[in-house]
Amino acid sequence: MLIFIGLGLSIKHLTLEAIYWLNNVDKVIIDTYTGFTDGFDIDFIKNITCNKSVEIVLAERKDLESRAINDIIEEARFRNIAILVPGDPFIATTHDAIRVEALKSNVKVIVVNGLSIHTLAISRTGLQSYRFGKTVTLVYPDVSKPYSVVDVIYDNITRNLHTLVLLDYRSDENKYMSIPEAVNLLLDLDYKNLLDRIIGVGLARIGTIDEYIVADILPDLRDYQYPKPPHSLIIVAKPHPVELDCLKNICKLPDRLYRKYLSSKEYP
Repeated sequence: MLIFIGLGLSIKHLTLEAIYWLNNVDKVIIDTYTGFTDGFDIDFIKNITCNKSVEIVLAERKDLESRAINDIIEEARFRNIAILVPGDPFIATTHDAIRVEALKSNVKVIVVNGLSIHTLAISRTGLQSYRFGKTVTLVYPDVSKPYSVVDVIYDNITRNLHTLVLLDYRSDENKYMSIPEAVNLLLDLDYKNLLDRIIGVGLARIGTIDEYIVADILPDLRDYQYPKPPHSLIIVAKPHPVELDCLKNICKLPDRLYRKYLSSKEYP
């Protein structure tokens, strides 16, 4: 059997269902490259499980893709294998190939969902879920500048939809993109000169004890002091009055901006 377990963004997000399966598997494979779960490590698994003989493996990308998939599926025919994934296991498409191949091979699959940045970013800010467009990931411009990211943002804004911007995370380098880095890169990519007049929401360590959320004009988000990453951003389309109230009272949008956009018909 193959069990995909969402870890959420903090160990306090683990569900009773997740804890049940962690106590009833023979092997635990920990995805170390798609995201971050606060307070989670091998010692946590050892302390939470009653099965002290459980095998624990730290997996890099190569261990959960391509030819490695067949090895995992064959092992899951005879043992209960858990794959632990930060956030929710299938909000991103990273592990769909394993699930599909397992089902094709008649290996039973169980999915244990977890809290995701996609849901937490919306509920923590008070922005309305049906007003979000396509999500994008902003990566470091090592080879070429990621203009496709701003194209998606422009398209969402045209349709009056917010954009959740996930920021680059490189586990092998222990490198996380910060909000100030992301703002600098987005402004550099902004060939329509639109983003310097739009509201952004900085999200730092969402779901953890030291989470920090702030809303301001996008360039000014560089001026705040954030806890260490992971960070993410929301680019806000024209806010509904209720959303504007949430931005002010939940996300600390400066009063001058609140009053400006409350009375103005133009945005940005």
